[in-house]
Amino acid sequence: MVAQLPPEVAGVAVGVLVYSLVCLASGFFLLWLVWIHDERRSYVALLASMMTLHTVASIAQQIHTIVRWRDIKIEQYANLVANVGNPELNITGASTGLDLVLFYIQYYAYNVESMAVFFWAVGLAKSIFQLRITKMYHLHASLFAQGFATVVPAVQMLLLRYSDINKSTIGFMVLASAIMAACFAGGALLLLGILACYIHSRITLASWNVRYGQATSGGSGTNGSHSGTRPGTSSAVQPARMRTIYDRWLVLRFTVAFAALSLFQVIIINFQLRAAATNKRANVPPQPDLSVDRARGDLALFAPAPTADLFAFIVFGTTRTFREYMWNLFVPRSVREKVEVRRKRKRAVEASGGEVEVLHDATGSAARDLEVGNGGVVIGLGVTGVRREEGDGKSDEWPILKRGVGEMVRER
Repeated sequence: MVAQLPPEVAGVAVGVLVYSLVCLASGFFLLWLVWIHDERRSYVALLASMMTLHTVASIAQQIHTIVRWRDIKIEQYANLVANVGNPELNITGASTGLDLVLFYIQYYAYNVESMAVFFWAVGLAKSIFQLRITKMYHLHASLFAQGFATVVPAVQMLLLRYSDINKSTIGFMVLASAIMAACFAGGALLLLGILACYIHSRITLASWNVRYGQATSGGSGTNGSHSGTRPGTSSAVQPARMRTIYDRWLVLRFTVAFAALSLFQVIIINFQLRAAATNKRANVPPQPDLSVDRARGDLALFAPAPTADLFAFIVFGTTRTFREYMWNLFVPRSVREKVEVRRKRKRAVEASGGEVEVLHDATGSAARDLEVGNGGVVIGLGVTGVRREEGDGKSDEWPILKRGVGEMVRER
């Protein structure tokens, strides 16, 4: 079937679609990082899953729009004329058929994300304020909250679509926005409390230790799940055991994510309220709008939803654990060893008040497992080492013990 979009907006359609695919790839990559680090039951995993879901639905709707744009606009116009005043039009934009199904999938994901962020804020506040809870709650609260966050929005979608609540505009709009509004208000209050606690700790010079997600002896991360060595996986690229996927910037990362998601939700609710104000027969146009500007606007509206995937990867996929894993996995070993040698040499120079000299293996083989005497330090992997001389700065006669390496050549 030939695409029905006006030729003038073909570039916009391709650009938005390619951008959405890039965002989708980043979402899948974040999911893979979470999976490989045995954090499948974490809130990061739930958020990444829902964001990937609504991005897939958005891409499917984009392709459908590109192929059938003219027919879709005519069908939407007929739906608008036949059901003007129906509050469902306020949130769906008169979508019909496949577009309506894809819309509700995305709207479901948005509400799950809202509840996930709220419950995560509760868990974070509990960790920061060190609230004492029962062991049973500690083991099952997170799983119950995530299950609750996935079931309640599904019930909400069924009520919006198949109940008689659409006979009341106010009732329909309250139900459509209830989860987002409540989670925004509750999450904002919790976040303000967390930030107040942080500011107080800075003023009083008290310690600030967010214990959320710290590994225990029974496993890693928030779940206590085992993260042992996988068969056939190199030790250089397998996830570090007993380490959490969170870092000391967790509160800042969560704050940024909460603010971005809340802004997106406010925009959605504002769009619904504006649509409700104009959902009247007097505002129905005499014919479908098939202009180039309308096509360009329809395509531009697809860009915000996939952005959540890219943003989630930037915020949660760049923690120290993930960065080190990606570094070990994707960067060649030779490059990593050279960078590590430079880092160690720099630290040795900064820590030493004496003379630093570089040692090379004359045979070109790797100089490893080096030992020196008289309190000297040799640092290095690969072909380079760093020696720090102490005392009067004169060259000491240090016995260098070599294990399977050639003669060492000294450079000043």
